[in-house]
Formats: sequence, C-alpha cells, structure tokens
Amino acid sequence: MSDEIEAVLRRAIEREKKARQYAEGLVEERTESLRLAYEKLRNAEEQEFFDVLSKMPCAVLLAQVSGEISLANPAAVEILGFAQEADLIGLNWLRMVVDDEIDPLSEGVQEDAAILLRKGDGSFSAVHIIIGSSAFLGRPVRIIILHDVSEQRRLHHQLRYQATHDGLTGLPNRTRLLERLSQQIASARLHGMGLSVFFIDLDKFKFINDSQGHAAGDLVLCEIAKRLLTLPLAGGTAARLGGDEFVVAVPTHCAMDRLQMAEAILAAILQPIQLDRIDQIMGGSIGAAQYPEHGSDAEILLKRADIAMYHAKEGGGSTVCYFSEHMQQELDSRRLLESRLRYAISHNELVLHYQPQVDLSTGMLVSVEALVRWQSPDYGLLYPGAFISMAEEVGLICEIGQWVMLAACQQILCWQQAGMGWVRVAVNVSPLELGGDAIVYRVANALACHGIPPECLELEITESLSISDPEMALDIIAQIKALGVALAIDDFGVGYSNLGYLKRFPAERLKIDQSFVRGLSHSAHDKAIVATIIQLARSLSMQALAEGVETEQEAKILLELGAHLIQGYWISRPVSSADLEVMLRQACVLDPKQLQGATNSPCVLVIDDQPVMLEVIQHILSSLSLKLYLADSAESALPLLDCHQFAAIVCDYQLPGEDGIAFLAKAKWIQPKALRILITASTDLAVLRQAINIARVEHFLQKPVDPIQLLSLMSTLSA
Repeated sequence: MSDEIEAVLRRAIEREKKARQYAEGLVEERTESLRLAYEKLRNAEEQEFFDVLSKMPCAVLLAQVSGEISLANPAAVEILGFAQEADLIGLNWLRMVVDDEIDPLSEGVQEDAAILLRKGDGSFSAVHIIIGSSAFLGRPVRIIILHDVSEQRRLHHQLRYQATHDGLTGLPNRTRLLERLSQQIASARLHGMGLSVFFIDLDKFKFINDSQGHAAGDLVLCEIAKRLLTLPLAGGTAARLGGDEFVVAVPTHCAMDRLQMAEAILAAILQPIQLDRIDQIMGGSIGAAQYPEHGSDAEILLKRADIAMYHAKEGGGSTVCYFSEHMQQELDSRRLLESRLRYAISHNELVLHYQPQVDLSTGMLVSVEALVRWQSPDYGLLYPGAFISMAEEVGLICEIGQWVMLAACQQILCWQQAGMGWVRVAVNVSPLELGGDAIVYRVANALACHGIPPECLELEITESLSISDPEMALDIIAQIKALGVALAIDDFGVGYSNLGYLKRFPAERLKIDQSFVRGLSHSAHDKAIVATIIQLARSLSMQALAEGVETEQEAKILLELGAHLIQGYWISRPVSSADLEVMLRQACVLDPKQLQGATNSPCVLVIDDQPVMLEVIQHILSSLSLKLYLADSAESALPLLDCHQFAAIVCDYQLPGEDGIAFLAKAKWIQPKALRILITASTDLAVLRQAINIARVEHFLQKPVDPIQLLSLMSTLSA
C-alpha cells in the first residue's frame, strides 16, 4: 500500500514538474514575444521621434547635464555652423558660449535676452534659448531649443539707431540726447562736476533754405554737424533736434571751461561755408544752461538753454547768452499774458479808441483810426505794443482782427444813428491776416452784419506784405477792394518800399510813417523823404496822410509840402467813442489859415559882384515866398552864414577875392543842408569838376541866368 501511494505521489510530482516546465516554457516564450514586440515598438517610437526632430525648423539639442551633446537635429547643425551631426556629438555646448546676458544653465524661456555663440566655422551667432530637463533612454538630459536672432538683432539695432539718430546728419536726435543728458547728469553728480548745455540756432538758415533750396540747406546742416563733432567734447554729446537747432552738452569743471567751449562752438559756426562757389557765414544764436545751477533734470536744462537762445537771437544773433532766472520769469509772465489774452478776446475785455484824421485844406475831421486797447482787470489798460506782437506769434491776431473789424463797423452804425453821418473808420490789418482769403469773408460779414456803406471801412495794410508772398497778398487785396472798402498803405518808407507792388496796390491813401514826420523840423533828409512820398502819392492819385504829428511846426511843414491829411497828438490822442463824438460835432478842429499864417519863408543867400545880376535874380524870385539876402563878395557873405539858416545859396563863380567855389566849399561845412548853386559862364570841365568835388555843388546856372530854371530850383524850397 505504501508502495502504491508512493507511486501515485511520484506520478503526481512528475506531472506537476512537467506542468511547471511547460508553464515556464510558455512564460519564457510569451516573455520573448513581448520583449520583441516592445523592442519593435520602442524602435518605431524612437524613429518617429527622430523623424519629427529632423523636420523641426528650430534647432534642438539633447545634452547631458554636464553639457556634452548627445543628439542634434539638422537645424541645430546648420545654426551652429557644422557640416554634420556627428561633428557635434560629444562637444560641450557650454564652451561655445562667448558672452551672455543670461545664465545659460537656467531653465525656461529666456525672453528679451540672447546668448552669443562661437559657431563651428568660427563666426558668431546670437540665439534665444529655451532649456528644459527630461530623461532620455533612462538618463537625465537637457533639452535645448535654439532660435537664431542675429538678423532680428541687427534689425532691432538698426531701428533703434534710426529712432535715436538724425537721418540727415547722423547726430543723436532729441530722444537720444535726453537719454545721454540723463546719463551725463548722473555722472556729473557722482563725480562732483558741472555740465554745460548749449542750445544752437543758426541765424541765416531759413534765408539759405528759401533762396538756394533744400539741398543747400541740407549741405549746411551736415557741415555744421561735422564741425560740432570736431569740438573737444570730452565725453559730451552733440545732437540735432530738428530744423536748424543743435545741442552740445559737455562736462565742465569751471566757468573758464564753459567760456572756452562757447567760444569754440561760435567759432565753428562762424567759419564760412561755400555754397555755389560763394562763401556764406551762417552765424548762430547760442543759449547756455548749467548743471546744477539751472536744473538737475535733462528736460529742464534743455528748456532753459532754449530760453537763453531766444534771448541771444533777440540780441542780434552770433552771440552766446547764459540763462538767468530773470529769463524764466519773463517767459512765465509771457505765458500768463497769453493765457489771459485768450480769455480777454472772448470775454469783452478789448475796447477801441479812435484817433482823428484831419483834412489840412479844410481843417475838418474826416475820418478816424480805430486802435485796439485791452482793458485788463489784472494789468490795467494795455496799448497794442504790449500784446499785438505776441498775438501774432501765438496765432491770436486773426481773432483780434475780426473783433476789431466788427466793433468798428458797429461804431460806424452807432454814429450814423446818432446823427453824425457816415464816418470813415480805418482799422489795421496784420500781414498775417493776408495769408489766406478768410479775411475777405470777415470783411464781407462785418459789412453785412451792420449794413454800413463799404466805403466807410478802411483797411490799413503795411507795405511789408511784399516780403512774404506778395502775389497772393495782392490777389486778396483785390478781392477786398472789390467789396468796395477803402485801402491805405501804412508805415510807408520804413520797410522795403517795393515800388513795383505799390503801383499795383489799389490804395486811396499813403500813410507817412511818424519816424519821418518827427524829423521834419530839424532834418533836411527827413523833409526830403516826406516831400518825395507826398509827391509819389499825388502821382499815384492817392492822398498823403502823415501820422505822428506832435507840433504845429510839423503840421505847418506838412501843409507846405502838400500833405492832404494829418493825425497825431497835436490834434488829439486816441480817445473813447464818447469823447470823439464831441469832436465830430465840431465844424473844424483846426484853422488852416492860421497854419498858413505861421509859415516862415525859406531864406536864400545870393552872391554876385554885379549889382545888375543881383537885381535880376531878386526880380525873378519876387513871385516866390522867399527871404532874400544879397552880397557882392565872399568876404561880405561869410558873416551871414553865422546869422541865418539858408535853404539855398546861389553864388557866382567869378568874385573879387575868394571865388565862388572856395566860398561854397566853406558853406558846405557851416550849413551842409543848404542847397548849393553855382552861376558860371565857364564851360571848362575842370572848373565844373572842381565845383562838384570840392564844394559839392548840386546845380549849375549858366550866364545869362534862365528865369525858368532858377524858378524851378527855388520853387522846391517853398513847395
């Protein structure tokens, strides 16, 4: 029994053993199949991974933590400058880093930073990188993605250069200048130094640009830029802000440094520049500001140097002006004045005063000039000189002109309704208002709004219109004239006096500037100018109106010279409309007869040793209002020069003792304003030449004296 059981157990054990062997073989078989299947799958995934990696446009490296490259895709091979992948395997990519702005071992996206790598071919490339950690084939690796940004970096630097530098001269522009100034201020603060900022404006640039063209202007700007760069800047900056404005900023130790730099800049600007084979000297106005005295901020220093530059320009240019707090106060006051003027225009603070214009032949007040005043609650009563030039600069003059025109037309209507008839009122027009045809509509609107006759409105236009665009201005003036308004040329003689435009100007009045009127009683030159202007006005069928008449003597001379109208303090200061009504109700405001009665006849000295000749000349001149003084020799005539002021001296050449030329030569020094006339029977050219050169003889009378010629010469004295 025991043997039977043992046999059963043995068979069972044998069966178990065979079953285990079968199971183990089956497991081994299945395991190998699984291994082969896994290996096949892994190989396929790796191949797919490599295929994807090779097709990626960006460069990818797999590297050990220590930096040795294990894998590189074709893009990485190309970016890093190698021929094939095998050349990269095993190289440490960290040793390719030349200079970096970031930590090449830090992980993540490195934005706005680049690493500079030395490539396999020896060149350099800037790359942005993304670094990550992973495991590959069971080992820790770094995944490095590289993106070549060399071209982008070049374009970035190019764009930044263009954004911070002037395209014409290559100098830093305003943006870069402010950056550099801030850096220089910080450096000066750190080292206890000063910093001088010079603001430069070329004096003749606009003239060159307008007369010779923009090409010439560009040449000038480039030449000035080149010269500024040759200055001893010592770590400073030269920049162009735009137009013809330049800035030089340099560190300075003392006032002598500032002075020497200012002189060097001025000398550089004053050197001639050849344009079309002609040397041109530009000149420049230079304003200077100093750190830390005038500010510790770049914008403030630049602004204050600019303020000083304008003071240099107002001083005539080609000079250096240093900023002072007084300049800032003036600027602040001006800005406040501008702000309050804008308010005044819209809040009825402007008023008109009126100055009478009187007809010399009748003594009647025939017209008035409207003069704007600003009745300010802050400044009191201001005259035009205090605000009109500023209004022209800041663009308010057209608004003021429109207000004046409407107010004048309203006043014309009020006077007519008050029974004083239609009074002509003259208003001043700024040349800036003639820059477009808007003024034509303003005039038409003012006339239509108040229903006044157009001839009651007179526009006074200065002759300076001929400086800018005379053709356009004349066209606009013609349109204004077509409306029926009267026109006057103001301040004639003080500008360019362009006679070519004057003859085309449809004006009715020619106003003689007061600067000539004030010299009438003591200046023969001013008297001659006024007489010429009056004659010119008459020739052009205009009325001559003299302004600024302050004395009876001036009025008398103007009457003698043939002026039609006068205005000035001698008649009346500008007054309110109410005060003017009193004068409008008067028949006459002056008596022309009394003015004529006050006339002093011109004195004339006649010298001839023949009594008959003296009698003939006296008879010829008896029809003129002249005081004649007669002498028979130079010796007897000489004392008369000390006793009387002569308008003319008529002298015979052949005299006993000293001849006529010698006498007139002495008279030229004693009374240089007297008209010198020589009577002679000689036709010797040497005599005539000597008379002109030695005695400055102005006219010759041939013996026997021609009465018509003599009267013609003398009539100019009493005309």
